[in-house]
Amino acid sequence: MFGYIRICKPQMKICEYEVYQSVYCTLCRHLGKQLGLPARLLLNYDYTFMTMLMMALSKEPAKFVPGRCVFNPAKKCGRCATHDEAFAYTSALTAIMFYHKLRDNLNDSSGLKKMAWRALMPYASHVRRKAMKRYPEEDALVDDCIRRQFDAERQATESGEVLIDALCEPTADVIAAFAQRLSPVESDRTILRHFGYYLGRWIYLIDALDDLNDDLEDGSFNPLVLRFGLTPEDALTKSDNYENARCFGNDSLNLSIAEAIKYYELLDLGEYKPILDNIMYLGVSEAQRSALFPPQKRKRKRISETQELKKDE
Repeated sequence: MFGYIRICKPQMKICEYEVYQSVYCTLCRHLGKQLGLPARLLLNYDYTFMTMLMMALSKEPAKFVPGRCVFNPAKKCGRCATHDEAFAYTSALTAIMFYHKLRDNLNDSSGLKKMAWRALMPYASHVRRKAMKRYPEEDALVDDCIRRQFDAERQATESGEVLIDALCEPTADVIAAFAQRLSPVESDRTILRHFGYYLGRWIYLIDALDDLNDDLEDGSFNPLVLRFGLTPEDALTKSDNYENARCFGNDSLNLSIAEAIKYYELLDLGEYKPILDNIMYLGVSEAQRSALFPPQKRKRKRISETQELKKDE
């Protein structure tokens, strides 16, 4: 998971933001408690969203108590004193995904980057083993996802036939499997599987769109690069082919998130619904805009538009 499923803070009520921040800080504490202090650095917004969704579906009232940040004791932060299972589950997923992502990076890198990833592997293996003791099935799911992803990308590279659905499927399947485990209710689990599948597609595609320029520069695999036959020159000149690739990526993202939201709306999320709505309807859209138009590019685009308006005047 890559941290794309985040809130839109300006559109949140203060009380809602404090609840979200408390869940975020509590997950940080659980990571440190279960996996050791360095594991706190693995925290991201995706797992916070998953934790809140699991809390909402459990229907168990939450109790928040005051606390202080471990890294900055002067800073006050809330702590959730309930829902230990939700925090334990997402902490374990964090460790498992970290190990497999690191292993994937190690296989794809060379030189100094490869040395850096290799130096982290002993720690990654350690936290993975701890997580596997409680959630062995989740590790097997991610391992299978990585293998299938590698096979799909190898086949696409060798054949030159880029089937976006086939490339998205391993990530979509593993997120679907994780999502359906967030509720003990069978009817919810069916909905969550569909929701997770399309959210997983969205995550794979937004990562491809966000990394488009870096992958062109590094020569790393990217489905948009391969499908449209892009070169580094296309990115520099902003060629029509490059813009077509970005438009295709954005359209694919819109279709995936629209399907995810269709199933999301079937869930009964109780008191956490306003916060989760903020993420699904506003935060996700903002993440997608940032991938399509990074902040510095959006700024240049606005300047250019302003100049054009002045010319027209």
